[in-house]
Amino acid sequence: MNRTSKRLKKLTAAATASVMLLSGTSSVFAATYQEAEKAALSRFVEEFSKYWDTMVPEQKKAMAGSKGVLTLTLEDSGKTLLSAASGGMDFSWLNTLTMDMTATISEGKETANAAVLLNDAPLCNMNLYMDMAELTEYLQIPELSETWMKIPLLASLEMSEEEMAQAFETEEEAQYYAEYMEEYAASLRKLYRILGDMTTVLPDTATLAALLDRYGNILIDQTPEGTAIEEALSVEGISEDCTAYETIITEADFLNMVKNILTTAKEDQELKGLLDQWSEIGGEDLNAQLQAGADGLLADIPEEGGSDAAFFSSKIWTDADGKIAGREIGMSDGTETIPIFTFKNPSADGNSALLIEFGADEEKVTFTGTGQDTDGLLNGDHILAVNGVKMLAVQVENLEINPEIPEYYNGTIHVSVLDTGTEEEPNPLAAFGLDINLNSDPEAGINQIDLSVTNSGVPLVTLSVSGGYSDTGASLPEQAALDAALDFTQEESEITYLESMNWETLLSNASAAGVPEELVTILDQIISQSVDSVLNPPEDPAMEETA
Repeated sequence: MNRTSKRLKKLTAAATASVMLLSGTSSVFAATYQEAEKAALSRFVEEFSKYWDTMVPEQKKAMAGSKGVLTLTLEDSGKTLLSAASGGMDFSWLNTLTMDMTATISEGKETANAAVLLNDAPLCNMNLYMDMAELTEYLQIPELSETWMKIPLLASLEMSEEEMAQAFETEEEAQYYAEYMEEYAASLRKLYRILGDMTTVLPDTATLAALLDRYGNILIDQTPEGTAIEEALSVEGISEDCTAYETIITEADFLNMVKNILTTAKEDQELKGLLDQWSEIGGEDLNAQLQAGADGLLADIPEEGGSDAAFFSSKIWTDADGKIAGREIGMSDGTETIPIFTFKNPSADGNSALLIEFGADEEKVTFTGTGQDTDGLLNGDHILAVNGVKMLAVQVENLEINPEIPEYYNGTIHVSVLDTGTEEEPNPLAAFGLDINLNSDPEAGINQIDLSVTNSGVPLVTLSVSGGYSDTGASLPEQAALDAALDFTQEESEITYLESMNWETLLSNASAAGVPEELVTILDQIISQSVDSVLNPPEDPAMEETA
């Protein structure tokens, strides 16, 4: 029986913790543990449904046409550091590298048009096309050649018999690799079928809400009421008077949770409908797999239903309004409880504190700190520690906690390294940090994030990523051009492409963008030599001797 509980433990513990964690807030006062959990679950389902109602249309709109701009900016201090690392090479001319792209996904086909700019000047264009059903990519760089390159993904992974013989010492190893690649190819096909139209795998809001509510309540109903006491919840000197509910989940309770979930899932028509929808895309009978898996697990559950020995502990703190301000989940033997997850968020006089901790005994990851919430904007300082060692400092400035439209956040986060290492082994990252700036405009449908790597607080390089919607979408290539594409899994196709390639426009654009002429000349020589070595490979002396 103990062996059975251990086997089931990993499977269900994650689900138990996830549901309890997701049921994080409620503004309804509760008198018992179950009432507090059910009020929190109800609130979570309501809020998540609103998010889902917003997210699904956004996803459909993004697939019809989306745009994104990625800009890498080399700051002055970064130029100095890069110059020192390269032995004194001059990088004063290098400011920005940008990719401005538009993408569309429709009927299992993905198209993207990208303009590459150097120092805000045109360098080249890249056109991409992906046939997700055939698992084939196409790429064109007009400045090099009007010809499209064709890359069949699965064919590019195949190995010849000669390559297999060189790569593996035994036939068993080669056979294992072949079987693995067969499974990998099948999973790749499924993945791209799903990516071909993400909206076909997303459940509707009513179904998702019903499933979350149904299985959340099953877990809560199988949790004993436990005890309730008045207790202060304290973190970092901030304390809030709360009602603490604590319960012990026995092995029998745990196994009943598993049994009820599996039994309900076997007969759940809404779940079956969702699995059937996914099966049509993935090509597998997911409902049959669920039935078989559930039957197997149910068969492992002992008929006596488990013992009354303590298994898990669960504790929640609710404030004066019934809102859950803290949660602790642990392993218990009835006399001692070892917390494995802790969340505490007390507030008082406009200030709040946060503690999130994973792990047990000496192996813990802790995130803690204090902040102030003013008009929905959070300002505060936090520390990330691993096994008691402070690793990162996280400072939050004017971060929106609950934006009106999900996923559109504004605010700034500063991350700096605290662990300096030892005198014998200093931490090479000790002086580095990361500044994260979130800047979104929900009315325009634009999200932007700027990531700046810093050294002693001075920015070295910044990556800016912005995204939004495109009314026109990407331009589809002509079918004739795709039919004439060169298959790059064939050696002769690579040679044909290189023979037709002309990089003069690319080098001319680089020169106009500010690349020094001597560097342009070096690049010309490198490309010429590389192409020539492929088109005119040196003769093999051994072959000459044989002849």
